[in-house]
Amino acid sequence: MDIGIIRYTESFRQKWDEFVLGSINGTFLHSRSFYDHNPKNALDDNSFLFVKKNTIVALIPCNLYLKNDRRILHSSLRGTYGGFVVGDLIGAQEAVDMVALLKIEAKKLGVHQIIIRNPFRIFNAKVCDETDYAMWYHGFEILYRELETTIKLGEYSIVSNAFTSSTKRNIKKGRQNLTIKESSDYSGYWEVLTKNLSEKHGILPTHAYPEFIQLIESVGDEKIKLFVACVDKEIVAGIVLFIKNPFVVHAQYICSDAEFQELRPLNAVIDEIIQWACSRRFHYLNLGTSNFDAGKGINEGLFRFKEGFGGRNVLRETMHLQL
Repeated sequence: MDIGIIRYTESFRQKWDEFVLGSINGTFLHSRSFYDHNPKNALDDNSFLFVKKNTIVALIPCNLYLKNDRRILHSSLRGTYGGFVVGDLIGAQEAVDMVALLKIEAKKLGVHQIIIRNPFRIFNAKVCDETDYAMWYHGFEILYRELETTIKLGEYSIVSNAFTSSTKRNIKKGRQNLTIKESSDYSGYWEVLTKNLSEKHGILPTHAYPEFIQLIESVGDEKIKLFVACVDKEIVAGIVLFIKNPFVVHAQYICSDAEFQELRPLNAVIDEIIQWACSRRFHYLNLGTSNFDAGKGINEGLFRFKEGFGGRNVLRETMHLQL
């Protein structure tokens, strides 16, 4: 076995982030800037790097924690996904060797269960399913499956031609009655978002406003954008975009004030984002999942809304192994 495994320490920070930037499937959610913005990660970080002849060839962000008296190694606990981030030197055998090394380290740590969700395929610069295969090879099983609705981008005229007739009508209605624009008014948007989540679901945003501003400062404002719909300069709907890598933009926070729903603000905002992303030659706009209950629940209306923009659904799998 030519590959070795090293526990992450702060001394690897710069090399870690440089590798993510040049990797096949890494995104800014794999960067230390993103990982470290949540202070809880500092308490249970147990990430690893894989090296070959003193060169980093792969890495995996992980958290190690105790749940019901069982030690769990999770990649990654507080992110949408974690998983193996790989470079060009990882082939089938190397991937199998990497998972073997991770299992050995997990056993040394007294781990009872490993949970991994690899980045899904739309983030890949190249085809790289080796680690999915390697996990299966070593006995990993599917813990749950979910779908993310994704719009394939290109020339806007071609992309918009795939919109359903009702989506086109709603975009026109929204643009006729609202001002649609990119904005830096995160404070105003957070008020709308917090109200929306509280009234509809009885929850608060994953990030409190100060935490979100700290995230922007950590990863850079070029990685996060806000698009809004306004009535007389008042924000009534919007979407926060995470620019994951040079290929994919992801809609992270989507909300609309119910009072203005008839004006179809989200339809117009998504159309604006599609035009913006097409002009910058991104490959995909990801609108996120419409599943709940670990993939067993389907929000049919939300799926149809996203699919109305020509969206298709990409599979994301969470794998696990009992040790």
